[in-house]
Amino acid sequence: MIRFILTGISKLPFSLLYMLSSTVAFLLQYIVRYRAKVIYRNLKNSFPEKSEAEIKQITKDFYLNLTDVSFESLKLVSISKEELEKRVRITNIDVPMSTLDNGQSHLGLTSHLCNWEWLLQICAVQSKYPIDAVYKPLHNKKMDTFVYNLRARFGAHPVAMKDTLRELIKNRKTVRSMAMVADQTPPHSEIQHWATFLNQYTPFYVGGDKIGGAMQMPVLFVSMKRIKRGYYEVTFEILKNIPIAKEGHEITERYINRLEACIKEQPANWLWSHKRWKHVEAKIVRKGTVV
Repeated sequence: MIRFILTGISKLPFSLLYMLSSTVAFLLQYIVRYRAKVIYRNLKNSFPEKSEAEIKQITKDFYLNLTDVSFESLKLVSISKEELEKRVRITNIDVPMSTLDNGQSHLGLTSHLCNWEWLLQICAVQSKYPIDAVYKPLHNKKMDTFVYNLRARFGAHPVAMKDTLRELIKNRKTVRSMAMVADQTPPHSEIQHWATFLNQYTPFYVGGDKIGGAMQMPVLFVSMKRIKRGYYEVTFEILKNIPIAKEGHEITERYINRLEACIKEQPANWLWSHKRWKHVEAKIVRKGTVV
């Protein structure tokens, strides 16, 4: 029943879809107050220089971003390649294509900034090479299958995080892209690197360093910005070319710096409802690592 409803919503025209999104955003912010305390705390700690009025405006814009991204992602059930390409423009497709055309697979690091689901799909549509997308499976099996099929619709290959190394080894002789959303919070037991990010000490996954170093794959940063409602722009840049050191966290640090700059440019478009700093109170830090 839920999948039937979601599929029905996806077939609505964009004008109605955004009207629905605006209504849900209002309800989440003012009636349900969805994670209101978490969002406020995250924004205040990240932008101590901003006034209450500025924080309030970012919060309002964030709720609309959150619901827009959710409904836009549902639209992947029915959206055409042509419509997707009209709404998401890649500014420099030559950057990722240059490494692939030279016979070199690469790793792309992105974030929960703007619509990461549309980002994967536009890359799958415009690349003639396979794309593996690392993801965390949902606990609900039916919803996991629904989301998996959305992500695979235009040819991307979703890979469960626990299977990443196996897939890399299996496909090491095939030129391909691997995509990873790298701004998630690692479990406390898996934290290997802390950094100052948005004025707070923050744990990060170090998959970029590990995969880049182990597989000797160039690592790219993939940014996304909203041009206007329902329209986005994607830009690639090389974080690190090979050879890549097998030790250290240079790639992670470069990723953090670029991500912070992108968030500051369009702060409402990041996922502020996520409990990004939930491990900070329990940390013991020495030279940037947990001991």
